[in-house]
Amino acid sequence: MTISETLMHVAAVFFDIVFVIFVTYIVFVIGLRVYWNFKSKRMKGKELPVLEGEFARLKKGKGVIYFYAPNCRPCKMVEPVIKKLSKEFKKVHFVRVNVAENPEMARKFGILATPAVIVTKDGKMEDVLLGPVTEGTLRSKL
Repeated sequence: MTISETLMHVAAVFFDIVFVIFVTYIVFVIGLRVYWNFKSKRMKGKELPVLEGEFARLKKGKGVIYFYAPNCRPCKMVEPVIKKLSKEFKKVHFVRVNVAENPEMARKFGILATPAVIVTKDGKMEDVLLGPVTEGTLRSKL
Protein backbone atom coordinates (compact mmCIF):
# COMPACT_ATOMS: atom_id res chain seq x y z
CA MET A 1 0.00 0.00 0.00
CA THR A 2 1.44 3.36 -1.02
CA ILE A 3 0.48 6.81 0.14
CA SER A 4 -0.26 9.25 -2.63
CA GLU A 5 1.92 12.30 -3.12
CA THR A 6 -1.03 14.62 -2.50
CA LEU A 7 -1.68 13.08 0.91
CA MET A 8 2.02 13.31 1.78
CA HIS A 9 2.03 16.99 0.77
CA VAL A 10 -1.06 17.73 2.91
CA ALA A 11 0.52 15.96 5.89
CA ALA A 12 3.77 17.91 5.44
CA VAL A 13 1.91 21.24 5.33
CA PHE A 14 -0.14 20.26 8.39
CA PHE A 15 2.97 19.39 10.42
CA ASP A 16 4.69 22.59 9.26
CA ILE A 17 1.74 24.63 10.54
CA VAL A 18 1.69 22.77 13.87
CA PHE A 19 5.45 23.31 14.23
CA VAL A 20 5.15 27.06 13.54
CA ILE A 21 2.32 27.40 16.07
CA PHE A 22 4.34 25.49 18.69
CA VAL A 23 7.48 27.58 18.15
CA THR A 24 5.43 30.80 18.26
CA TYR A 25 3.88 29.74 21.57
CA ILE A 26 7.28 28.90 23.07
CA VAL A 27 8.78 32.21 21.91
CA PHE A 28 5.78 34.08 23.34
CA VAL A 29 6.06 32.37 26.75
CA ILE A 30 9.82 32.90 26.95
CA GLY A 31 9.43 36.52 25.80
CA LEU A 32 6.80 37.13 28.46
CA ARG A 33 9.06 35.71 31.18
CA VAL A 34 11.99 37.84 29.97
CA TYR A 35 9.76 40.93 29.99
CA TRP A 36 8.51 40.16 33.52
CA ASN A 37 12.08 39.75 34.78
CA PHE A 38 13.12 43.01 33.12
CA LYS A 39 10.12 44.85 34.59
CA SER A 40 10.64 43.44 38.09
CA LYS A 41 14.31 44.48 38.06
CA ARG A 42 13.32 48.02 37.03
CA MET A 43 10.83 48.25 39.91
CA LYS A 44 13.35 47.34 42.63
CA GLY A 45 14.41 50.24 44.83
CA LYS A 46 11.58 52.56 43.77
CA GLU A 47 9.33 54.32 46.25
CA LEU A 48 5.87 52.87 46.74
CA PRO A 49 3.37 54.90 44.67
CA VAL A 50 0.69 54.78 47.37
CA LEU A 51 1.32 55.22 51.10
CA GLU A 52 -2.16 55.94 52.38
CA GLY A 53 -4.82 53.78 53.98
CA GLU A 54 -3.59 50.30 54.78
CA PHE A 55 -0.41 50.99 52.76
CA ALA A 56 0.68 53.53 55.41
CA ARG A 57 1.88 50.60 57.54
CA LEU A 58 4.53 49.89 54.89
CA LYS A 59 6.43 53.16 55.52
CA LYS A 60 8.59 51.55 58.19
CA GLY A 61 9.92 48.04 58.38
CA LYS A 62 9.29 45.06 56.13
CA GLY A 63 6.08 44.55 54.22
CA VAL A 64 4.46 42.38 51.58
CA ILE A 65 1.90 43.50 49.02
CA TYR A 66 0.05 40.56 47.46
CA PHE A 67 -1.89 41.22 44.24
CA TYR A 68 -4.43 38.52 43.41
CA ALA A 69 -7.59 37.84 41.47
CA PRO A 70 -10.40 35.70 42.90
CA ASN A 71 -10.72 33.55 39.75
CA CYS A 72 -6.95 33.00 39.27
CA ARG A 73 -5.84 29.39 39.87
CA PRO A 74 -2.18 30.22 40.63
CA CYS A 75 -3.43 32.84 43.11
CA LYS A 76 -5.38 30.11 44.91
CA MET A 77 -2.15 28.12 45.27
CA VAL A 78 -0.23 31.13 46.65
CA GLU A 79 -3.03 32.21 49.03
CA PRO A 80 -2.30 29.57 51.75
CA VAL A 81 1.40 30.47 51.64
CA ILE A 82 0.62 34.16 52.20
CA LYS A 83 -1.77 33.34 55.06
CA LYS A 84 0.75 31.02 56.73
CA LEU A 85 3.60 33.52 56.48
CA SER A 86 1.42 36.40 57.68
CA LYS A 87 0.70 34.44 60.87
CA GLU A 88 4.33 33.41 61.26
CA PHE A 89 6.03 36.78 60.60
CA LYS A 90 4.25 39.13 63.03
CA LYS A 91 6.59 42.09 62.38
CA VAL A 92 6.03 42.00 58.62
CA HIS A 93 3.00 43.93 57.38
CA PHE A 94 0.93 42.06 54.78
CA VAL A 95 -1.43 43.91 52.43
CA ARG A 96 -3.69 42.04 50.01
CA VAL A 97 -5.02 43.75 46.87
CA ASN A 98 -7.84 42.20 44.84
CA VAL A 99 -7.16 43.46 41.30
CA ALA A 100 -10.73 42.65 40.20
CA GLU A 101 -12.14 45.08 42.78
CA ASN A 102 -9.25 47.56 42.68
CA PRO A 103 -7.68 47.65 39.18
CA GLU A 104 -6.41 51.22 39.56
CA MET A 105 -4.18 50.12 42.45
CA ALA A 106 -2.61 47.43 40.26
CA ARG A 107 -2.07 50.04 37.55
CA LYS A 108 -0.32 52.38 40.01
CA PHE A 109 2.11 49.62 40.93
CA GLY A 110 2.55 48.46 37.33
CA ILE A 111 1.17 44.97 37.91
CA LEU A 112 0.23 43.24 34.66
CA ALA A 113 -0.44 39.69 35.85
CA THR A 114 -1.51 37.89 39.00
CA PRO A 115 -0.30 36.61 41.36
CA ALA A 116 2.30 39.26 42.07
CA VAL A 117 4.11 39.78 45.36
CA ILE A 118 6.04 42.94 46.19
CA VAL A 119 8.37 42.79 49.18
CA THR A 120 8.93 46.25 50.66
CA LYS A 121 11.32 47.74 53.16
CA ASP A 122 10.88 51.23 54.62
CA GLY A 123 8.48 52.34 51.87
CA LYS A 124 10.60 51.12 48.96
CA MET A 125 10.17 48.10 46.72
CA GLU A 126 12.86 45.62 47.70
CA ASP A 127 11.82 42.69 45.51
CA VAL A 128 9.10 41.94 42.97
CA LEU A 129 7.97 38.35 42.44
CA LEU A 130 5.71 37.82 39.45
CA GLY A 131 3.80 34.60 38.99
CA PRO A 132 3.29 31.75 41.45
CA VAL A 133 5.72 31.85 44.38
CA THR A 134 6.76 28.95 46.57
CA GLU A 135 6.86 29.24 50.32
CA GLY A 136 10.64 28.79 50.38
CA THR A 137 11.20 31.60 47.89
CA LEU A 138 8.99 34.05 49.77
CA ARG A 139 10.44 32.99 53.12
CA SER A 140 13.98 33.67 51.86
CA LYS A 141 12.93 37.19 50.74
CA LEU A 142 11.51 37.98 54.18
